[in-house]
Amino acid sequence: MSAEIASGPLATASVALTIWGERFEARITVPAAPTSYSRLLPVFRGLADSLVGVGVARAEASGEKIACSKGCWACCRQLIGVSPAEARQLPALLDGLPEPVRTRIRTRFETALRRVSEAGLLDRLSSTDTPPPGTLEPFLLEYFHLGIPCPFLEDEACTIYDDRPISCREYLVTSDPVHCALPSPRTVSCVPIPARVSAALGRIGGRSEDSKRKWVPLLLAPEWAESNPDESPERSGPDLLREFFEELVGESSKSWPTVGEGMGREESGV
Repeated sequence: MSAEIASGPLATASVALTIWGERFEARITVPAAPTSYSRLLPVFRGLADSLVGVGVARAEASGEKIACSKGCWACCRQLIGVSPAEARQLPALLDGLPEPVRTRIRTRFETALRRVSEAGLLDRLSSTDTPPPGTLEPFLLEYFHLGIPCPFLEDEACTIYDDRPISCREYLVTSDPVHCALPSPRTVSCVPIPARVSAALGRIGGRSEDSKRKWVPLLLAPEWAESNPDESPERSGPDLLREFFEELVGESSKSWPTVGEGMGREESGV
């Protein structure tokens, strides 16, 4: 990776990465003034889309076809995790939605949390402890079989598609969508991507005193954000961007837990 930071109110970084043996280049503009990871989310979303594009191009060059399309419902009923930076932005995202959409979505959050609680899963969903070995995948399946749609899903379409979680952007399959209803490593083929922005952002996006919370369940994000304001000091955009890329390329990335992750997705590093 290389970076050249320009002076002025905005700074532009020229980033070069070697991905799967090929050179990947991007120019990224960020605020030169102190800022936060939450304010840089448009940058990270764009980077995730670019890395996913690398994976998609590779899959299509091998003769595979992306099976995901509007109206597919399974992945939007998985346990969706977001980074702390995304969770802290969610209340503002909700507040910015027009009525009556905003009220419908808030009602769906309440309904989903009630169903999770009635199923006896809320304590485990809220826990920041690392799950004991062998317990995560059964929990993900138990949640998935509740069939709870993402609160942002309306008429089987995402109401915040442009601002959807990064982990959602990184999840694509080439297998028949019919298998997503009963996912397993033998039936679901996920598109490998060279690095996961969601994982890197999660590892660095939390406060130091909240280090156990590397991801936040989407259903809990509005409440979690209110109870966990970002109290870390703001730093310049270039400093945050540099830290992020060091994390992205420093170790193999693993995305947030979803049914597909636990049962069918191949992982690879930069």
